Amino acid sequence: MKLAHAPYSFGAVRLRLLADDDLRETLVWRNRDGVRQQFKSSAPLEWDAHHQWFVRYSEKADDLAFIVERVDSGAKVGQVAIYAIDDDKRAAEIGRFVVASEFQGQGLMREAIDALMRFAATQLALRSVYLDVIETNARARRLYESLGFAVARSTDGLIRMERSIDDYL
Repeated sequence: MKLAHAPYSFGAVRLRLLADDDLRETLVWRNRDGVRQQFKSSAPLEWDAHHQWFVRYSEKADDLAFIVERVDSGAKVGQVAIYAIDDDKRAAEIGRFVVASEFQGQGLMREAIDALMRFAATQLALRSVYLDVIETNARARRLYESLGFAVARSTDGLIRMERSIDDYL
């Protein structure tokens, strides 16, 4: 069962757990051309599949998806997630990064990923995070490198990047 987490704010953004009421918007964000092609499964998602994913997600304790909001206005900026949380290794995967089109290019998702790593370190007591990026997504790779991620390996068109988050403690 998923534990409740209070909204977590850092800088200009606040992370709050994804709710059923957010699903219509997140589906639109995820299905947008140019966005869905950056996911491992690039086919457009249908509502039923998206909703079924949310039902399964709601039961998983090791999977936290967040809506990113502007602190000053409450406007929904996008989505970030931390999943495959391994308490023994004190590590997890981060991803499912999607920005609403009206906030693209404003640096808010960079802040959101930074806030997510701070949350992982301070609230979940994790020591490291990793992510996978599609090899051809140079823009995302540059962003992750600027956030301190380093390439760990590359296989089948995916690059695994890792980062210690001890400096957030």
